[in-house]
Parts: sequence; structure tokens; C-alpha cells
Amino acid sequence: MPDPLTPAERRTWRAALAVADVLRFRVAADLKTVTDLSQAEYNVLMHVQEVDGGRINQQRLADMMYWSKSRLSRQLTRMQGRGLVKRSKGREATSVTVSLTSLGAQAMRAVEGAHAAAVRDHLLSAATGEELAALLALADRLVQPQITTKA
Repeated sequence: MPDPLTPAERRTWRAALAVADVLRFRVAADLKTVTDLSQAEYNVLMHVQEVDGGRINQQRLADMMYWSKSRLSRQLTRMQGRGLVKRSKGREATSVTVSLTSLGAQAMRAVEGAHAAAVRDHLLSAATGEELAALLALADRLVQPQITTKA
């Protein structure tokens, strides 16, 4: 069995978790002033909006978000009930495609300025250019291999 984390390793791990939690909390709090979208709804809509044509295979979306299939399915059911997304049969008989509705696209347009301001306030303005470049390099090393192997 591997050795437990050293105090320095534990501090680094906890710092990474804290940064992610604080950023999510602060950005979500800022967005609440301009939208009734939950953080989960915003994240789903953002991922769908960013793909070509605003349509994505449901399993691919779950993989991109690091969510279980059941978690995403429950979230999409709630969002579909609110008219934010639509699910339809994919090209294969067992696949499902998720797309933004006009209401979902409208919700994203309404919140994009507030989201940009929150990201700038809580992340971009708090770091130097070198720190942001290091963060991006680390993220690329950690995230990209996992996404491409799930595709």
C-alpha cells in the first residue's frame, strides 16, 4: 500500500480542492443576481453551447463533464422540463442527442456578460499572466488525455 500523503502533499491537494470550490461558489453567487439558472444548469448549457451546432451526444456530454450517466440524465430531465434543452434520438438506435432550445440559448445570452465579469473578478484578476499560463499548462496535462480517451 502506498504511503499516505505528506503534509505538503495534503496541503497542495486541499488547496486545489479549495480553489475549485471557491471559484464555483463565487461565480455561482454572482450569476444568481442575474439568472435563475443553477450552477449545474449553467454548466450543462455551457458545454452544449460550445460544441458545433449546439448538439452533442448525451454520453459524450457526461464524459466531458465527468458526470455519471444517471446524474446527467436526471439533470437533463429537469432542464427539459424547464424548456432549456431538448433530447432526441441520435444516429445510433441507443444514442441520445442533447441540444439547446431557443429558451436555453436565450438564457445563456442573458448570463454571458455576468459570467465573464465573475470569471474576471474571481480568477483572472487574482492571478498573474505567468500563473494563468501555468494553470493552463497543468490543466492541459491533467484533463486532455482523459477526455480524448473517453471519446
